[in-house]
Amino acid sequence: MLKSQYYKDNLKLAYPIILSSLGQSIVQFFDTLMVGHLGKESLAAVAFSAAITTVALVFGQGIGMSLTPLVGQSFARKETKRISMLLQNAISLNFFTGLFIIAVLMMFVSLMPHLGQPTEVIEIATPYFIVTALSLFPAQIFLAFRHFMEGIGNTKATMVIIISSNVLNIILNYIFIFGKCGMPAMGAFGAGVSTLISRLFMPIAYAIFLLCHKHYKKYFKFFSKKNFTFYTHKIIIKLGLPIALQLTLECLSFSMVTIMMGWLSTVALAAYQIVLTFITLTFQIACGIASSTTILVSHAFGRKQRKEVSAYSMSGVHLSFISMGIAALCFIFFGGNIASMFTADTAVIAQSAALFVVAGAFQLMDGTQATLLGALRGINDVAKPMKYSLISYILIALPIAYALGFLLGFGPCGILCGEALGLSVAALFYYTRLRNTIAKI
Repeated sequence: MLKSQYYKDNLKLAYPIILSSLGQSIVQFFDTLMVGHLGKESLAAVAFSAAITTVALVFGQGIGMSLTPLVGQSFARKETKRISMLLQNAISLNFFTGLFIIAVLMMFVSLMPHLGQPTEVIEIATPYFIVTALSLFPAQIFLAFRHFMEGIGNTKATMVIIISSNVLNIILNYIFIFGKCGMPAMGAFGAGVSTLISRLFMPIAYAIFLLCHKHYKKYFKFFSKKNFTFYTHKIIIKLGLPIALQLTLECLSFSMVTIMMGWLSTVALAAYQIVLTFITLTFQIACGIASSTTILVSHAFGRKQRKEVSAYSMSGVHLSFISMGIAALCFIFFGGNIASMFTADTAVIAQSAALFVVAGAFQLMDGTQATLLGALRGINDVAKPMKYSLISYILIALPIAYALGFLLGFGPCGILCGEALGLSVAALFYYTRLRNTIAKI
């Protein structure tokens, strides 16, 4: 195969996933954009709530993501019945995972006033947090369908459903936040209600699509009571739990950064929420490339083609490096202009501009480590990377962030620099692991 074909294959699968992943982040983007016009307290409340619910969301995503390489390897071997069994058990597993996530988040509500955030922020954040937490249950069911389809190489269906959901969310945001079409103005809580409704739409739409499509409904024909097995659940969990923990550690690290920003001031928290919104958006590009890399690597791994595994892995890394490099330049040179879209508060804009420079500096490493992880997942190598995540994101990033931000007095930029160092260490760990693992295939 020509070298350029590896890049073409990756891009063909990546662009719908990128649009899908961006679509999910756009929900938070528009929540931030619209709520930002209500004042810095509402903006900070959304930031604080998202710092907690996002950790739970990515944990659920990690459990669901294990389905992609498992299905991808079976698809390469044309094992239709096994794919059906994996899907059936993934749906039930995600069902119970969703209930577990909601239960944990509801218990967290009583702890929110004790996390050192301003009182006015907590008052706005609590109802928004509760309704957003409930929206994670349908989101978890949706993930079972999404990662099943990605495993068999179809990434466009998810793109269409997520974009449709986003359009619905934006319309409902306008109605519920500002009180249009006869509805009362609900502020930040209205943004949460919009998120809940749009996330309910996604699994319903996906189930209808799969059951009505002649090429995919065959996978439901093999559904049966005997296919619900603890063994299959164990297979999915064995691969999914390390992925979930790895993602959770990374997200938890960013969430702790958010909480540290709140310790400094409402301005710092509001500014970081603006920057975090764009970090999340650009990271979805890397996540899309990482997911397409997982699919292609899993197919090659299922066929036992070591050369293909290596080629698809490196093509993904190169594509991610280029795309995140462009994002870095935008952050560094246009950070202040971007911040002014969200708020007229000059203090928040100035702080955002400074944070955007730091964020731009670590974009390349952030994208690289995400794509390397995608390649490792494609060959079922998830346990060791999870341990590397603990070292990088928690044991290195957070202590240095605290030291730079508070002990040495560098403030918000110092905190974010600590996070950047953790991402760089993670990228080095993952690259070394991938190179060594491929050599043993």
